Amino acid sequence: MAAGWVTVLQMVPWGEVIKNAPKVADGAVKLWNSVSKKRVDGETDSDVTDVMLATDMAAVEKLEHRLHSAEQTITDLQAQVVQSAGVIKELASQNTQLVAQIESNRKAVTVLGVVLALSILAVVVQAVVLFSA
Repeated sequence: MAAGWVTVLQMVPWGEVIKNAPKVADGAVKLWNSVSKKRVDGETDSDVTDVMLATDMAAVEKLEHRLHSAEQTITDLQAQVVQSAGVIKELASQNTQLVAQIESNRKAVTVLGVVLALSILAVVVQAVVLFSA
């Protein structure tokens, strides 16, 4: 099972992921900034106060009900967009942290590989010296 994960992780173009991580984070911040500035309250700038010109009061009431319902739906959707943008921003931040940690782990594994190779070389040299004497 672990070999499958290793294979999958080896197939990931980490250079591209690391290179694009700041772009992803910047895009998420821009999205958050643009969405969070939008109004979430249900107020409208152009309230129609007098619709009594219509002769059919039932039709006016139906239209008012539909308008109120549409305004509530828009308010709910705006709140969801703001919340989604916040989640995207958080995910981008976590992605940036993950990429930084992966890069740190890659460097540590490289150093450990060099130390291991030097240790093996020292053991081989010591064995050659020991058996040649």
